[in-house]
Amino acid sequence: MRQKFRYIPAILMSLIGFHCDSSQEWVNIARQKHSQGNIAEALYYYDLALRKNPDNATANRNMGILLAESGQAPGSSSLYLEKALTKDPQNPDILLYLLEIYLSAGSRTEADKVLSAFSKGWDKDRESLAKFLKECLLEGKKNPTERKRFQENRIPDANPASKRMFRECEERMYSDPSSK
Repeated sequence: MRQKFRYIPAILMSLIGFHCDSSQEWVNIARQKHSQGNIAEALYYYDLALRKNPDNATANRNMGILLAESGQAPGSSSLYLEKALTKDPQNPDILLYLLEIYLSAGSRTEADKVLSAFSKGWDKDRESLAKFLKECLLEGKKNPTERKRFQENRIPDANPASKRMFRECEERMYSDPSSK
């Protein structure tokens, strides 16, 4: 009688493992659709993945980034990115996208939270960039030394959100008004 039941724990564990990983299948399809340029389909499959597993960090991060890139749903984008951030609190890409959303909304409190998260991370160059962007875009402060440093080493180009914020800072604070 005991021999009949000895495989039951292994079978149950494999079923549980399969159920937990099923959202990853949707994530893989979403990545494929995104790489093919099918953004709407990618969003659809990320949504399916999140319906299966709302805590899937990859699906939350990628859904948030795709929505942020569209510029159409900053509130939804920030919700997905914040959820992804709970699983990966020092991810500089997530932090930069969140910073872009909060700076465009003029939210100093939320921008300061992002800067605080950067200060706990290991990427000091991106932390310095985030501070520079906040000072430029929210406070209207010029910092020619940091600007020159970022122009020379191209740190802003490492992430689409930071690239857009840096360009906006350039246009607001450093463009020559007489050339317009």
